[in-house]
Amino acid sequence: MNIHVEYDAATLVTLGLTPYPACDGVILKQGAPDSVLASRVQSNPLADGWLADLTAPGRRIVCWSGTLAPELFDAHPMTWLRPGREAFATFCDDISEQLEKSGKRLCFHPHCRHVLSDPASCVTFCNQREGEPFEIALAPANLFEPVMLEDIEDHLTRAFEALGSCCSMVMLSDVEVSDEQSGEESCCAVPLGQGSMPRDHVRKLMEECLPPDVPIVLMPQDMSAQLAWLGS
Repeated sequence: MNIHVEYDAATLVTLGLTPYPACDGVILKQGAPDSVLASRVQSNPLADGWLADLTAPGRRIVCWSGTLAPELFDAHPMTWLRPGREAFATFCDDISEQLEKSGKRLCFHPHCRHVLSDPASCVTFCNQREGEPFEIALAPANLFEPVMLEDIEDHLTRAFEALGSCCSMVMLSDVEVSDEQSGEESCCAVPLGQGSMPRDHVRKLMEECLPPDVPIVLMPQDMSAQLAWLGS
């Protein structure tokens, strides 16, 4: 299994690794800190001030597809409608030439509250932008709102079947429900084994839907437990 780990800048310092410049985090191959899969830009690409340094390490930059909400993970209905789609299309058009010149690719990390919010929107994007310097990550835990966990296996099956063969990496984490400051519930990603992900079902989908060499990206906490969850 092709395991990688995503570290944010603070975690790199905690682990005694040298922080990487020009990005909010990096994805490194497990056991090979000099092998960079991608760098991470954490901010909202549909907000003013989004900036990616194309000298950041790795040939990919991972970022969100963005939202029209004032906060990155707030829900805003216009994000999924024409205003959000048009803002996202403009963003992609504006950055495409810069990516081509630098030899970089932009890998979008889907989220249920962003423009690329579900398997269908991700597949549509891939078809519309074929041949352009854009990629999609399969990130099952980030596609859930709390009510969807009632049918978690069905949603996981659709996500893996739709994106397993075309994703450039799998951001694999568990999912749990947490309370927001507003009092509403939302889903958040946690290390494998600490949430509601059905282990046997996920492992079956990985075997059936993923190429054997696709990068599997884990959170950095409790690595031994996560590897045991994967059976790796």
